[in-house]
Amino acid sequence: MRLLKKITDMEILNKEGITEAEPRFAARAVMVNDNNEIAVMYSPVFHLYSLPGGGIQDGENRREAVKREVLEETGYLCEIVQELGYVYENRAHCDFVQYSYYYVVKTAGLQGQTNLEEDERKSGMHVQWHSLEETIRLITDPVHDTVQKKFIQAKDRAALEEFLRVRKTD
Repeated sequence: MRLLKKITDMEILNKEGITEAEPRFAARAVMVNDNNEIAVMYSPVFHLYSLPGGGIQDGENRREAVKREVLEETGYLCEIVQELGYVYENRAHCDFVQYSYYYVVKTAGLQGQTNLEEDERKSGMHVQWHSLEETIRLITDPVHDTVQKKFIQAKDRAALEEFLRVRKTD
């Protein structure tokens, strides 16, 4: 899988610094339904739009993880269409490193029940469906007030830009 973007404190905070922290690995999705709409996770508490996904568990590969995360967050089963690439984050300010592996997936039936983590439930996180243009606007337009949100926005923006690029070549 190819590198889509490297995000560091320099890009987000305009500060030097690299950490050698133990990396976290995550799998994320640009999820498309039968109406060509994109799944966007929305948290009203944090006023944050993001693509579905999360951490890869021990003993799980990236493909298994993205399917599990999509099901947990959206309630939908999915099929992987293609790999998009990965985003490398190095957040020296908080000693955090993450590799996020992005996939294009399509819905493959509604399971119905989400299985959100406690913090996700408390934040009111839920799935919304939007056109590609609206998804790009919701994720890229806001000027966020926290470093965490800026990192999330930067990595999802990189994935959406790649999604646009590969769609144009198909």
